[in-house]
Amino acid sequence: MSQAQQQPSFAARFPEALTWYRDKLVLPGGAREAISGPDLLTGGADRLMARFAVLYPESDRRAIVSMWTQWHFGALVIPATAAILLCGRDLPLELDYIAVVPQEAGLTSAIVIPDEGGSRVGGSDPFARLFDGHVAPLIAHFAAQFRVSPRLLWANAAAIFEWTLQQVPAALADAEVLAAARLRLERRLEPSGQRNPMFEAVRYPVEQGEPIRRRKLCCLRYLLAGVADCGSLCPLHAGCASAATDAA
Repeated sequence: MSQAQQQPSFAARFPEALTWYRDKLVLPGGAREAISGPDLLTGGADRLMARFAVLYPESDRRAIVSMWTQWHFGALVIPATAAILLCGRDLPLELDYIAVVPQEAGLTSAIVIPDEGGSRVGGSDPFARLFDGHVAPLIAHFAAQFRVSPRLLWANAAAIFEWTLQQVPAALADAEVLAAARLRLERRLEPSGQRNPMFEAVRYPVEQGEPIRRRKLCCLRYLLAGVADCGSLCPLHAGCASAATDAA
C-alpha cells in the first residue's frame, strides 16, 4: 500500500464483512490525482461524471449519476459508519475537508480525510458531519447540476447506510450511536420539522412467508446497458412501476 493510501488505525477494527472498505477512507499522502470536496461543487463532479459516462454511451444521464453516487456513498458511508459505531470517532467528513481519489473511469476509489478525527462527544449527533456536512450538499448540487431527483440520491445513500448497520455486530457497537443511526432511518420528520429523506428508504415486505429487503425507490440502474439489475432489492422486481416514476 502506498503512502497515499495509508489506512487510518480504526480501519483495523472493521468486521470481516467490511474488509473491502478498510482502505476507502485514507489519510493524506501523494495521490497522483485527488479532487477536493469544494472542487466537486465547482466543476469536479462534472469532469468525473463525463469520464464515467464514457463507459455507457447514449445511456440515461440520471442512471449514470445514480450509479456514480452509489459507488461514492459506498466508499464514504460504509467505512465512516463503521468507524463511528465501533470506534467512537468524530471524523472530519465534511466536503470542505475531504478529497476524492478517483479511478480512471471517474468512480471514487478512496476518500482522503485530513486526520483520524477525535473521540465523539456524547450528546451530539454522531452522523451530522457525514450526512449534513457531506451527503446533503453533494446531493443538492447533483440534483441541481444533473437534474436528478434528490429523493433518488437520498435513497441511494440511505440504502447503503441501512445495509452497513446490518453488517456491524450490534454487540460491538456503541448502543447510543446505534440508536441514533436507526433513528436516521426510522423518523418521518427531521428535528427541524422537514421530511426525512432517508425515512423507510428500505422496506421488508413479506413474500412467501419471508421478509424481503427492498428499496422504496428504483435506482434506475436498469437503464445502463450491460449492468445487472438489483434482483429482489429493486422495487420493479415486484412490479411496482411507480417506484421508477418516483425516482425520476
